[in-house]
Amino acid sequence: MTVIKRVLKVIAYIFLFLLVSLCLYTFVMTDILKKDYANVFGYTYFVVSSGSMSGTIEVNDVIFVKITDDVEVDDIVIYKNKKNEIITHRLVQKIKDKLILQGDQNNTQDEPITKESVIGKVSLVISPSFIFKCVAILIILFILLAFLNFDKIFQKWIVKPEKRTETNVPKDIFQSKKNDYEEKSGMTVDIPLKDIIQMEKKQDMSTDEDIEILDLIEVLDEDEPKKTVNAKSSTKDEEKELLEQINNLLKIKKDKLVTTKINKKWLVKFQYVYRLAQILIHCDEKELVEEISHPPFKEIYDYDLDRCGLYETLRNKIYDMPIYTFLRILVFAIIYNDEEFFDGVYKIMKYKVQIDKENYFRMVKKTDSYAKKQLKNLVVFMQKVSEKYDNKKVFELERIEKIVKIKSCVNK
Repeated sequence: MTVIKRVLKVIAYIFLFLLVSLCLYTFVMTDILKKDYANVFGYTYFVVSSGSMSGTIEVNDVIFVKITDDVEVDDIVIYKNKKNEIITHRLVQKIKDKLILQGDQNNTQDEPITKESVIGKVSLVISPSFIFKCVAILIILFILLAFLNFDKIFQKWIVKPEKRTETNVPKDIFQSKKNDYEEKSGMTVDIPLKDIIQMEKKQDMSTDEDIEILDLIEVLDEDEPKKTVNAKSSTKDEEKELLEQINNLLKIKKDKLVTTKINKKWLVKFQYVYRLAQILIHCDEKELVEEISHPPFKEIYDYDLDRCGLYETLRNKIYDMPIYTFLRILVFAIIYNDEEFFDGVYKIMKYKVQIDKENYFRMVKKTDSYAKKQLKNLVVFMQKVSEKYDNKKVFELERIEKIVKIKSCVNK
């Protein structure tokens, strides 16, 4: 469907361009250069103003004329008479070099003319009623298409989306004005897939020395039993196994992908995941809910979860994961440029946030040093990608981080 839409769009643009060009050319030839008609590749056109050819050509009909003096009896000929008027009549007789014409509704013949007076002969007649019929057909087709897409049109034009609450965060957080030219030009950040995967693997091997670990004794909640520490070991294994499974799945799906392209679409999602990680680090639960509920990209609705790799067993595994694992998976989908996989995982995350009234999923507890480490690892990895491969400064992760910190301070 996308290819068909593009083709139709190109055809529409070409038609519009030709129509505008024809109008401008006609204006220049007739109004500026004072020609009697415009010659467009050997053809011209006129609007009929009299009823002398009624029954064949009516008043206000548009006639397309082939410019030629080679005419035969019974042709409808356009010519200029002695008064310099342009006449459309039928050729009824040839007498040597003289041409005799007469209107179908006239009782008398015109004065004889020579070939020098002939402009051409009528090739096509289009009546206003025909144009109205075409417009009516187009309107009917539009109505049918509107009914087929009624739900989307209803949502867009009738049911207005809820307005977001005003915040101190600039509306252009995901778009830098200084990079407008680069985004409009379609430029992308090209990253060799092998390099970025290797970088991600190295990030997993980072030591705790790089991560700020909180003092568990000082901030440990009294109502949280120590047995949760033992439970984490099995969770770590499950997370690692799931991430490897998803990485392998995406690698198989995108086996021909050699260079990942962070274009405008993926840049918005890359910055979005980075922003979510920053918000989680700063424990801003309200801002997290707001961001996940209102993403800066259009969600996909019509696709098969099983077909895109999110079969039921895998969905259940992902559903049981903590929020930072979701962010890692979303980054995987960005790296492999898999839009449907990204959107499927994002929808699961959005659903979990909506039903999580006890803040088990929305928040990363201060006592959870492992979760803090995973978030920090993810942030550092995304920063490294930006620093190493972005020579146009379009990632702007530092700017996002500063704004999240400022917002966090304001809320506190």
